[in-house]
Amino acid sequence: MTREQLGLVREPERGDRRQEWGTLDANELRIDRDDAAAVVDALGVDFAGSFNLFYLLRKHFWTAEGAEFHEVAEFLEAAYKRTREVNDDLAVRIVELGGIPPNTPPTIQERAAVHLEAEGLYDLRASLAGDLDGYATLVASMREHVDLAEGVGDSGTAERLRDHLTTLEDDAHEIEQFLEDDTLVREGALD
Repeated sequence: MTREQLGLVREPERGDRRQEWGTLDANELRIDRDDAAAVVDALGVDFAGSFNLFYLLRKHFWTAEGAEFHEVAEFLEAAYKRTREVNDDLAVRIVELGGIPPNTPPTIQERAAVHLEAEGLYDLRASLAGDLDGYATLVASMREHVDLAEGVGDSGTAERLRDHLTTLEDDAHEIEQFLEDDTLVREGALD
């Protein structure tokens, strides 16, 4: 356990550890161990990024306000749920490939290319612009990882990533539409 994790992460007092973090067990998918390791590392980045995007979307759902509050909040709730499904599916695939998904806050943040928003509340337009940046970062990463998975013969991972890309790109497009709308301001801001 690293020094940053002390107090944040606990080691179970009992039980046998089945697998050490950062190791790769054999997989039943018949994917070469080195190839599986490369895909697991890549999916770990996507997993961490989708985890952070989920938190961004959820935070903005909680704090959305303004003239289009209901429409935006409704979208954000559905989007964070879809992003969580993507995140869960990536974790399952990592395990199927013999790995362990990042699963503590320090490990997730170490791998995430999508960054969390600073503490505090920001206007909805700025929050959605940050969400859109998060989507763009995650989509770019996942596109690279489709190529990686195909390159090592892991068509199952490539197909899953393509499916997730469609979901994420559709949600990003919806945010773009919100940002194009001039009425996306706080109630009373134009008075």
